[in-house]
Amino acid sequence: MRFKPAVLFSAILLVKAVSLPAVGSEAGLPKLPRPAVAPVDFAKDIQPMLAEHCVKCHGPDKQKGGLRLDNKAAAFQGGDEGKVLVAGKSAESRLVHLVAGLEEDKVMPPEGERLTAAQIGLLRTWIEQGADWPENGTAALARSSHWSLQPLKAPSVPGNAPDAPDAIDAFIRARLAEEGLKLSLEADRPTLIRRLSFDLIGLPPSPEAVDAFADDKAPDAYAQLVERLLASPHYGERWGRHWLDVARYTESQGFEYDRLRDNAWHYRDYVIKSFNGDKPYDLFMMEQIAGDVMEPVTSDGIVATSLLVCGPWDQAGNAQANATQRAITREDELEDMLAVVGQSFLGLTVNCARCHAHKFDPLPHADYYRMKSVFEGVQHGGRRIAGDQEIKVHNEKRAALEKQKTEALARVQKLENEAAKIVGARNPAAKAPPGPAPFMRWDFASSLPPGKLHGGATVTGGALKLTKEGDFFQSDPLPRGIRAKTLEAWVSLATLDQGGGAPISLQISDGSRFDAIVYAERKPGMWMAGSESFSRTRDLEIPRETASPGTVVHMAIVYREDNSITLYRNGAPFGKSYTPEVPLQSFPAGGAHIMLGKRHSGGGRAYFSGEIRQASLYDRPLTDAEVADSWRSGGFSVPQQEILDVLTPEARAHRADALAEIEKHRAALEALPPVSGEVSYAGTRVQPPPTRRLIRGEVISPDEVVTPGALTAIVDLNPDFGLPADAPEAERRKKFAAWLSDPKNPLPARVMANRVWHLHFGQGIVSTPNDFGVSGTRPTHPELLDWLAEKFVRSGWSVKALHRLIVNSATYRQSSAFDEKAAALDADNQLLWRFTPRRIEAEAIRDAMLSASGQLNPQMGGPSFRPFTTTDFNATFYTPVDRPEPEFSRRTVYRINVNSGKDPLLDAFDCPDPSVKTPRRGVTITPLQALALMNSAFVQRQAGHLAGRAIKSAGDDPTAAVKLAYRLALGRFPTTAEVTRATLAVKERGLQSVCWALLNSSEFVYVR
Repeated sequence: MRFKPAVLFSAILLVKAVSLPAVGSEAGLPKLPRPAVAPVDFAKDIQPMLAEHCVKCHGPDKQKGGLRLDNKAAAFQGGDEGKVLVAGKSAESRLVHLVAGLEEDKVMPPEGERLTAAQIGLLRTWIEQGADWPENGTAALARSSHWSLQPLKAPSVPGNAPDAPDAIDAFIRARLAEEGLKLSLEADRPTLIRRLSFDLIGLPPSPEAVDAFADDKAPDAYAQLVERLLASPHYGERWGRHWLDVARYTESQGFEYDRLRDNAWHYRDYVIKSFNGDKPYDLFMMEQIAGDVMEPVTSDGIVATSLLVCGPWDQAGNAQANATQRAITREDELEDMLAVVGQSFLGLTVNCARCHAHKFDPLPHADYYRMKSVFEGVQHGGRRIAGDQEIKVHNEKRAALEKQKTEALARVQKLENEAAKIVGARNPAAKAPPGPAPFMRWDFASSLPPGKLHGGATVTGGALKLTKEGDFFQSDPLPRGIRAKTLEAWVSLATLDQGGGAPISLQISDGSRFDAIVYAERKPGMWMAGSESFSRTRDLEIPRETASPGTVVHMAIVYREDNSITLYRNGAPFGKSYTPEVPLQSFPAGGAHIMLGKRHSGGGRAYFSGEIRQASLYDRPLTDAEVADSWRSGGFSVPQQEILDVLTPEARAHRADALAEIEKHRAALEALPPVSGEVSYAGTRVQPPPTRRLIRGEVISPDEVVTPGALTAIVDLNPDFGLPADAPEAERRKKFAAWLSDPKNPLPARVMANRVWHLHFGQGIVSTPNDFGVSGTRPTHPELLDWLAEKFVRSGWSVKALHRLIVNSATYRQSSAFDEKAAALDADNQLLWRFTPRRIEAEAIRDAMLSASGQLNPQMGGPSFRPFTTTDFNATFYTPVDRPEPEFSRRTVYRINVNSGKDPLLDAFDCPDPSVKTPRRGVTITPLQALALMNSAFVQRQAGHLAGRAIKSAGDDPTAAVKLAYRLALGRFPTTAEVTRATLAVKERGLQSVCWALLNSSEFVYVR
């Protein structure tokens, strides 16, 4: 008879089961040593035994069978086959069976010296006594004494130096003296201001600022410079970018689909605002863990929790049909969350304990799952970012302003209506001349033209009515191809506060190419010529739209063969004509449509709301006179000038007052925080089921239920929240946030103090900013780190106070002059005998070019600019574009941070992958960097602008222009030899080539 493999395996298990002694009885236990008679002490009798015989295979470096015996929580948790210790019952404790050899195929230890009968007796007695294991007792004593886990205490300052910043220098000098070294002399003032400006705001100082600082004889001139830079709004942009590296902030999903996240930018703005406002770091931490459940709930609090989900998200993995694979994907997401929390705030690689106890740090397997239980209810996705009370207050303010604005609009409308009646009465028989014949016209006064209504679009009262997103009209395909053309529409806006909708657009079938009349997409109240990625769009110097709701406005755009574009409003040119760099586009017959009311923006309120009375497409560019004739032929409105002509001086004054009031209320409305209806990629929340520990991290091997908690390694802080396994999701995160920010937690202050030090000196006191564990590097100046961390907490967790301590020190103000003797002893300058010259980051290089050339757009906040076009074919593909518009000249922190849409210049200079936590950027030197600086169209364009700025300011004097170009680019005057060479180069090749060379120089991209 043959057994099936599964049956045979079951039979073997059954035989093994009957060969084991009965549970709860010592009957049949062969030669089991008796318990020791005398009381047993864990530290003296048990701990050394475990360390000598067990930890090699069941310790931090290796856990055979998932069992770890150097840590209390892990030991009582057991291994893959269950618990090995039953307090009070040594005969039922499997550990006793293993060391006594009762399981023939599993004897512990498997090699080397076995435990004696006396040792087994001690182990039995210890278990019978209750298996008392002190909270801080481990079998590997070095693990519990790791420096970063010890309580934070202010060390004594060497030589009893005064308090900050001299104390910093005392620590550094004391360590240098051990090697026979000393600090370098202080750097000169132009060097100091350039260094400090790049460090604190990420931008070069202006020549005027350099001169003012160099000439300032006040004893506190340097300290005042520090304060001015810390107060600059650019400070938050600079240090916010540093934090976004740590947070692995991305604005696309990553993985194979890499879809855009249009509304992820709120978190970037929250971080920048937090640094500018010097938000206490403990509150900054708490908000990012549980801001959405901390009373009172605010938009900032909700957006702050984006940290948990602002990394990549596996769309394909979450869409798999196989439930097990989806569960694995979800475990990967949660590991990412725990990793960013553990590494960013605690400097510990908590995520390494997902499959087993941490191999290096005292983080048992159960700690990972207790912490996972805290975040189990956080899921990826967008959510409304306002609390109910905040929305209520906001809406009340908005309603009051809207009412006042509407009343003012009504006064204007009443005056204009009365004047229009007078104009009409004067010439009742006047008939508008016929306008030019269009190629196609859509007139809704009689019947529905050929095409299709979408969403909730309707035709009533002689107009196409559009009220919400998704409402639009699409024409049949065009019967003939179109190139040069005119678009026009008679529209009435439902509200002037909408933005991003297009009354009329001509687009190819997949929507990737279009020309359109668009209202208020880039600037409130402004009309513009819309186009894909704004490729043929310019922001014009034109007035805002003031027509009251219901008033019909005629808008037209003419696209000429010479590539010029002109806007018209009510028959007259509206702003200056312009010629874009991207040429006139063709729209093929059968492959293009007219869309009325189509949305072309990614904004949450971006759709056209109002009525379209009539729209036309001309297959040629109309003249100014023809546009005016077409407007008059519509018969929808009386000419504005005729209305103004009949108003009395008193009526004109009332109208002007009302218009001013409208502008005031509109400005107040725009200043309101954008809360109502706003959605951000801050994640959603669900009430999760109780969390189970997963054996080896496998979703198919769930074990015991764990309760929400924190890390047991920090012994002065209770890691048990006292919550049940099914505790409310919000309570879990609130408890963890409180545990994290507790002053007794020594890690957050040490980790953040080290980050700030690292970003000022290019290397941290701990050179592994995200790993303060055993496998991380030890601090070069441990007492200094603790002194900084303790000062940080005592300052109220002020990050700006940390900056003041560091940058006011003589250590920071040192020259970067090279010393051969010092370099022979400390080649990496870990002891800080000079200020190490540093290459500025990719973003700072780009921003510095824009600043030097005078092209930097200082606009802060809001949706990111997109220097690429996208193509969607199952996945999203990104094609970089480089354009000179102001939108693309904003600081690089406002560039949309997508995984696939890399910028060649930024990429060459080690701009990190958005999906990866980057506590310390790489600094490589490659030929690609030189090629990028030489050949980039962006660099060449900024060189041209720099040359234009210099020659204009120098009054066309080449020598003076050269000197100014040096000052703008490098922050210093050129030497006589440099002036001579550069002036000669200007004569031979032009000033732009000299400016290009300056932007390509090592001096430009390095700070000394």
